[in-house]
Amino acid sequence: MQSPNPISLSSLTSILTALEVCSDESVYSPGYIQPHGILLMLQEPHLRILQISENVEQFFGISAEALLGKPLQRLFSGDQVQRLAGYLAEDNLELCNPFELKTRRRVAETDWQRKNQTFTGVMHRVVDGLILELEPVRSLKSTDSTQSYQRLQAVIANFRNATSLKNLAQTLAREVKAMTGFDRVMIYCFLADDSGVVIAEEKQRHLESYLGLHYLAIDIALPARKLFCRNWMRFIPDMNYTPVCLIPTNHPLTDTPLDLSNSVLRGVYPCHIEYLQNMGVAGSMTISLINDKGLWGLIACHHYSPKLVDYEIRKACEFLGQFASIELVHQQERELYVYRRQVKAIQDELQQTLLQEFNFIEQVLIRNTFHLLDLVHAQGAAILLDGHLTLIGQTPFATQVQELVTWLVQHKGERVLATDSLSRLYPEAKAFKDQASGLLAISILFNHVKQKSYHIIWFRPEQIQTVNWAGNPHDTVTINEIGEMQLSPRKSFEMWKETVRETSLPWEVTELEAATEMRNTLMLAVLEFSQIALEQAAEQAAIASRAKSQFLAKMSHELRTPLNAILGFTQLMNRNEKIPSEFQEDLGIISRSGKHLLTLINDVLEMSKIEAGQLELTESSFDLHQLIHSTRDMVALKALEKGIDLITEQHLSVPRYVYGDKSKLLQILLNLLSNAIKFTTTGSVTLRFQALTRRVGSVNSLDSISTDDSKRVITLHVEVEDTGCGIAQSDLETVFEAFTQTEPGRYVQGTGLGLSISRQFARLMGGDITARSTLNQKSTFICEVLLSLVSSVDIIAPETTRTVIGLEPGQPTYRILVAEDLRENRLLLVRLLELVGFDVCGVENGKEAIALWSEWHPHLILMDIQMPVMDGYQTTRQIRGSEGGREVVIIALTAYAFEEDYSTSIQAGCNDHITKPFTEAILFDRMAHYLEVRYRYKEEALPGLDQQILLQKSLTAKDLQVMSPEWIIQVQEAALDLNDAKLYNLIAQIPNQEQVLANALKSLVDNFQLEAIAILTQT
Repeated sequence: MQSPNPISLSSLTSILTALEVCSDESVYSPGYIQPHGILLMLQEPHLRILQISENVEQFFGISAEALLGKPLQRLFSGDQVQRLAGYLAEDNLELCNPFELKTRRRVAETDWQRKNQTFTGVMHRVVDGLILELEPVRSLKSTDSTQSYQRLQAVIANFRNATSLKNLAQTLAREVKAMTGFDRVMIYCFLADDSGVVIAEEKQRHLESYLGLHYLAIDIALPARKLFCRNWMRFIPDMNYTPVCLIPTNHPLTDTPLDLSNSVLRGVYPCHIEYLQNMGVAGSMTISLINDKGLWGLIACHHYSPKLVDYEIRKACEFLGQFASIELVHQQERELYVYRRQVKAIQDELQQTLLQEFNFIEQVLIRNTFHLLDLVHAQGAAILLDGHLTLIGQTPFATQVQELVTWLVQHKGERVLATDSLSRLYPEAKAFKDQASGLLAISILFNHVKQKSYHIIWFRPEQIQTVNWAGNPHDTVTINEIGEMQLSPRKSFEMWKETVRETSLPWEVTELEAATEMRNTLMLAVLEFSQIALEQAAEQAAIASRAKSQFLAKMSHELRTPLNAILGFTQLMNRNEKIPSEFQEDLGIISRSGKHLLTLINDVLEMSKIEAGQLELTESSFDLHQLIHSTRDMVALKALEKGIDLITEQHLSVPRYVYGDKSKLLQILLNLLSNAIKFTTTGSVTLRFQALTRRVGSVNSLDSISTDDSKRVITLHVEVEDTGCGIAQSDLETVFEAFTQTEPGRYVQGTGLGLSISRQFARLMGGDITARSTLNQKSTFICEVLLSLVSSVDIIAPETTRTVIGLEPGQPTYRILVAEDLRENRLLLVRLLELVGFDVCGVENGKEAIALWSEWHPHLILMDIQMPVMDGYQTTRQIRGSEGGREVVIIALTAYAFEEDYSTSIQAGCNDHITKPFTEAILFDRMAHYLEVRYRYKEEALPGLDQQILLQKSLTAKDLQVMSPEWIIQVQEAALDLNDAKLYNLIAQIPNQEQVLANALKSLVDNFQLEAIAILTQT
């Protein structure tokens, strides 16, 4: 029955978590084992006994103290010990387990210790040692392998014939009980809040049923959950066992408790013993059920008297658990597939109609009321488009919905918000719980335009539920003699019912996916609608422009995320010196292609920043002369390949040390020079620099320039002149428009954003870019920017980028936590950091990050921002608000690259922000800054241009005459079509004696210089 208690279950969960004192060491390294076997800790390679369980004398007639420091040959014959030594050559000792060993001497005190006693042995390695565990073979009956195989084959067939998840779980419980003979076998499934529920059960008839009972998350402590993920089997034959101590208690070499986390005989945590004893359980066996996300559930076997199960039967059950884990995942996926297919059919119909009639969004949604509600299985919905509200089905009153939307915008602002208990977040919802205890909302907010927002909100009514708990959860907390609360294993497991109110049925994952997709569809429809309204009002034009920028930023994020994995794993593979030489060129192509794609993405991102008004200067002191020389070196190879002279004219007035935005100035110079070389066939490209000194007060547009009265401001005047195709007078301003290209520009690669972005950068730096040109003769682009003068003492010399290969010795073991939902990016970071020597753990959402942080206490957390369950901002805030959370270093690692994303990360509590795709150098540099870690570096030659390429004769049209006219025409067509695959095939047709020509053309294709090939093949 339900008894009154002042503590709610939601509050009780927080209290239990705070009271939990079960540490990793108390579970992993208890210092004792169970008595049904023997444990020895051996030192390799001579297998000398360093630690041994105290009960060895019962089996061998020799005291533990007498065996310490002695070789294993004191217990087993030389041949057997030699066989074990041979196993040690295996990287994975699990492949050798189990094996048999026989005693050398006769000890006749008990039946277990008769002459020629046989043991089943297993081995596994720990730090500074090798653990050998022995269990006496208690039955002389030989196992019929054919019969065992047929039994397992029949069980597997039954699994695959299961029609539902519930049916599969029941089959699993029945088969395990038949194989083991336990009194009760339960299938226990973990829920989203880490509590558990029994979903299947097989038992003796006289026992009361536990089917459907819920168990608190605290019933299985976090360290125990970790062990269940690592080890498939946990066997406790007798709950009332007498623990067998290890002699000596600690590892003799390290003086630390021996890690028994992988031990079959590991002693049992006393709290767990008391818990099972309170249930009347005398013997137990637990088998893990694991899916790709971690621990899915358990097969819990209980016996009400001691129960000793042979090793072979336990291994068969372990195999069943592994196979069942796969089948459970498949069955869930099959059921989810059917459900998703139904949802997708509705989604597709709504999407198709919306995109066809985007200027009638509200009418389309009202006309498809049935589909809109069925999309997420809701009973009511509210559509609020630009202030106009429409209610469908069972909903609160219009005024209540308006107030709810105001709260959503002011206090939440999530793009997708879902809750099955709205009153917990919004207490006013208690007034309309019969219509809206559950809420699922999608929102599109335009914060720059007053009162411009779009919402679809789905409602579910209150669903009064009865949850059957195994015992009163409040009995888990007791008050000790000094009045403090403490955890206590429950003594009664009689069913206790909890009535849950003001809660709806939970929203399923597929329903959240459908809502997110619906938001994307609504966004596209709103964008289309905004484009039409653009022609009618200036305000509507601003909305459409900002929406477009947000859309571009979103697409940039979605592209940068997979590109991070591509470039990251390319860097990781380049670290491996064993990669065959024939693959080195392939990796180079992948890297160059990825960096070229990143350049295009960055162009789009910069334009979206410009349109969103978020472009800002990042100023510092730098060496201007060095910047000019390095810029010239970056484009020198392109000019050389086309046979163009690259001339630099630098006036004496140009200062060496200046203060300004170095990155933006470099991007301007590279863009102007690259364009000049791109559109020049013969002749030269000239880069001229001159400085004009002016007073700060004489400059009108210096608001964006961060300077002070002590620094003189100069105008850096730059001209880039080429002898190329020129620009028509009518196009001189058009070339600066975004996504616009002149006629010659259509035949070269690019986004058409470069000049537009460069002009915006120059204007932000207090200057501008203009152009003058003579068609078919030459073009000159003039750039002016404002810079401040500084002295050389203000310059910090940049460190040479070196490849990190490891950590310097004598440092602490740094623990790094990687929170990243995408498996590829998580795997990349874990592998890279482990390769260098860090201790790394990876999790896939914020909730898991908080749990692992509280247990593991990492020195640094690499925090992805966009994650399911709990995002990086919320996770960081919770960690910072917890005890000890101020000390850990948190670096945001995200594909969102706007300045506001950096600011938001810092405000949330992050120490720093790294944008994906990241480079190894940046990542290791930030880690060194915050952790003061010291690295070992690879010895590398100084960078420089490939001398062979520099000395190679530049290609001319005459060089191609060794090939047929038809071949030259095909090359030209492929270059104009930007078809690099076809070009590689054509280059392969060049005879071996013309390998210089083939290499030169291949180099142009590899470096995306298809315009140069098109020009060379012109007739």
